[in-house]
Amino acid sequence: MKLSHRMKILILMLLTAASVRAQTSDSALQQIRQVCQDVNQHITSYRMKDVYMEGISTEGATVQGYYAGDTLRLMVQDVMGEMYKYRLEVYYEADTPVFYYERRYLYEVPLFDPAFDVHKSKVSETRGYFTGGKMIRWIDEKNSIFQQRNTAFIKTEQTFLKTAVDLRQVLNAGYFDPPANK
Repeated sequence: MKLSHRMKILILMLLTAASVRAQTSDSALQQIRQVCQDVNQHITSYRMKDVYMEGISTEGATVQGYYAGDTLRLMVQDVMGEMYKYRLEVYYEADTPVFYYERRYLYEVPLFDPAFDVHKSKVSETRGYFTGGKMIRWIDEKNSIFQQRNTAFIKTEQTFLKTAVDLRQVLNAGYFDPPANK
């Protein structure tokens, strides 16, 4: 089968577009990694705001904001439970989330049990990479990588962004109002 000149050009254009998209994605991911590295490198120079989130867990919950001047660079939520620990980190660039990193530790026995060993915990992680307010990559708790903007991807993106907005409102208010009180 002989391909026409037009068909060859079309195939070449499609391959070039796919290559450019992959390079753009790699470039964006590298930029996100650099932002996170910079934040972590300068974290000790940032002003920290800490808000206790009463009513989320009997073992305690907090959200901390790390600011360079008035600019939020990192938001960290820690929720402790008898049988788990949850930690969320949201990194910011220009007031926009660029990286959403969630870790869940499920303990084998309660935290106060003498047999407790943190190394026997089951750990799951979820990551979301953002550019321009849109998620460009999602890595789920099974370490599966998603980049196609299908329904599940968009729903996860919306959940991540809503969580970031809600926690930022807690930081801005300086207190947490549990849902039962609303």
